[in-house]
Amino acid sequence: MRVGLVIGASIVALSANPVVAQEAADTQRSPAAQDGAIVVTAQRREQNVQDVPIAISVVSGDSLQDGRIRTIDEIGQQVSNTQIYQDKGGSQPNWTIRGVSLFDFNVNNSPSTSIFIDEVYQPSSVMGSGGIFDLERVEVLRGPQSGLYGRNSVGGAVQIISREARPGDNDGYINVDYGSWNRYRLEAAQSVTLGDNTALRLAVLNDGSFGGGWQESLAGGRDWGEPDRLAVRGILRSEVGALTAKLKLYYARDKSDTVLATAAAPYSPTFDFCDAVLAGNLDQDNCLTLAQLIDPSLAGAGAQSDDGKRVLSQPINHLDNEELSATLNLSVDVGDLTITSISGYTDFDFGFDFDYDASQLNLGGWTEQAGLRNFNQELRIASPSSGALRWQAGVLYTNYRFDEFKEFNWTDNPLLFDTFNPIFGVGYQDLFLDVTYRQKTRYWGVYGQFDYDLTPDLTFSGSLRYSDEKTTYRDGRTGFQSITSFPAPDGIDLIPVGAIDRDYSLGDHFTGSATLSYRPTAESMVYATIARGYKSGGVPGGFPQTTEDTLPYEEEFVLNYEAGFRTQWLDRALQINGSIFHYDHDDIQAFSTVPSTLTPGQFAFRLTNIGDGYNFGGELEVVARPVWGLRLGASVGYLKTKITDSDKVFFSFDNQAIPWEGQRLDYAPTWSGNLFATYTTDVSETKELTLAADYNFRSRLRYGQTLVDEALRAVPGYGVANGRIALEDDAGWSVVLWSKNLLDKAYITDASNDGVGSYYRTYGEPRSIGVALGFRW
Repeated sequence: MRVGLVIGASIVALSANPVVAQEAADTQRSPAAQDGAIVVTAQRREQNVQDVPIAISVVSGDSLQDGRIRTIDEIGQQVSNTQIYQDKGGSQPNWTIRGVSLFDFNVNNSPSTSIFIDEVYQPSSVMGSGGIFDLERVEVLRGPQSGLYGRNSVGGAVQIISREARPGDNDGYINVDYGSWNRYRLEAAQSVTLGDNTALRLAVLNDGSFGGGWQESLAGGRDWGEPDRLAVRGILRSEVGALTAKLKLYYARDKSDTVLATAAAPYSPTFDFCDAVLAGNLDQDNCLTLAQLIDPSLAGAGAQSDDGKRVLSQPINHLDNEELSATLNLSVDVGDLTITSISGYTDFDFGFDFDYDASQLNLGGWTEQAGLRNFNQELRIASPSSGALRWQAGVLYTNYRFDEFKEFNWTDNPLLFDTFNPIFGVGYQDLFLDVTYRQKTRYWGVYGQFDYDLTPDLTFSGSLRYSDEKTTYRDGRTGFQSITSFPAPDGIDLIPVGAIDRDYSLGDHFTGSATLSYRPTAESMVYATIARGYKSGGVPGGFPQTTEDTLPYEEEFVLNYEAGFRTQWLDRALQINGSIFHYDHDDIQAFSTVPSTLTPGQFAFRLTNIGDGYNFGGELEVVARPVWGLRLGASVGYLKTKITDSDKVFFSFDNQAIPWEGQRLDYAPTWSGNLFATYTTDVSETKELTLAADYNFRSRLRYGQTLVDEALRAVPGYGVANGRIALEDDAGWSVVLWSKNLLDKAYITDASNDGVGSYYRTYGEPRSIGVALGFRW
């Protein structure tokens, strides 16, 4: 039983649809928010969201809390043309915006969508995956943002902004949530005024369980799926004359269980693909897993349920993360100019275990431990927000260090024994393959951005950034480090050249944007933009089978042509926003399957540049308030992606060489979107009742290029419904009944293999229900 003694909890509400943020203006204090508009800082200065010529979706902190959004990756379910790829059951969520993503399960690689937490860049996807609580808002910017946000923002940028106190604030809340599988969530925050100029905001979070989980492991004979997450944040804000100083300290640890994979049965008794798989289907009852071929007495895949609730996998999948970070934000007004310094340091230890083979044996177990040390320093100067010309410029520096240890447990795998025993003489007990290396990235850049009003209604905006980046890969070793079969104090290197060193230098590079925006009325805006962004190159961090697997890959580029509109109608009772885009997508980084040199007939994954292509699509968001208390909303995204120029091939699981040219990208569904409805009515002079429901959907996420791949790699589309009933009182208390995945939809989130003979798929959580109690003051 995991029980935390930290205070707080979430009240659950409707979907955290981006337009829900329009109701969050009461949390803002700037003049632009007084008329009911929501204020964002997407362009590093405060603006009404309807005045920003960017495809942007905003979710308020209250909506996140109401929608029972527990981790930042869940926001992607509510934003059109945005998906979250959860590799290995949720250890490192990768954002996919408009089909641009990082298709890499290695922690050392940076995501294609840049994540900023309180204006500090997070260089790894694992650093943006923790619990979210007591936030002001989250801003999701779609499309390349490399002018203001720098490298690795070819998909877009996500800004996570913590709630802070101002002098005079003494508000707070406490929320307690209990639901299915004995899960609880405790959350609390308090603002404290410390004199005339200083205030402190303290917030705490504990996600835990009193025992239980939504999955049952047949191998371990126990339930699985307990969260175990603790976080504490303090933000001290002081205003002294023209100087505003903010110091944030943050601590978090996450030892949560992650999803156990469901074993897929692809084999016949002769170790060939069975007839069902050759026909493009899975037959879990009559085909065999690799574990069954090794030990016929073991239960087969048919003993599992078809929704991920009952699995063969060993109960080992979990996180072991710990973070300590500090951010100092200093801003001073010098005449009409504002100078801002942002310093951030993060010490993040990542730990993870995953049963890749999803069976009762040790055929492909994975253990990973990594240390991430990230320092960011930015200095910028900005003109006033008024006037015909508004500008800002800045310089920044990043020093990112990464130390990696991975271990693969193959101690029951005869395929690996037959490979390595004749060469090295190792026994089964020695088949723990270790991968170690150190990586360091240094980046610096200088940027500028401006808005110039050609007329009162016509504005030209531009941004430009120069970047210089270098990555080093040092002391790379792959081998068996703990040999017990015979004396080998230094272990055995799999790649005989010993330690591997690699360098990758980006060199001189320019990115930026040019935008023309026009306001035909006070309640509408249309814009057209062209923007260029890039995703950094680097060195693969996976399991190298040859020295070629450690060769650097080059940067990826996106040139975006986009037009859009933002409008409000009927005295703001109706809001309609939309955009259309076309990307020239060059030197796309992706995993390519190649024949394994260690296990004939199996395939390894290699990160490489696969060629050029295009992404085309659009988004439409509508919110209506037809009568008092009723809010209706819908958003939809359309997307088409295609590789148009490539001389590379990848291999299907049945060993067919398939040209990349002509293929579409994974996790780029043709259609995605969401619907929501909320109705609030008074039930007494002091109480109001809210009924809310939402539904988010996406079409097929991954296609199989052969019948075998269709059976073992395809990820169908799916939709998920959520709902809540809330009773709130003017005195500050609230009671909420909630449900997530209300219709109990069984859906696949990933399907793949371990590269050494086993295949698996992971499922999303089934229906959960719960009750939440809260009090605000």
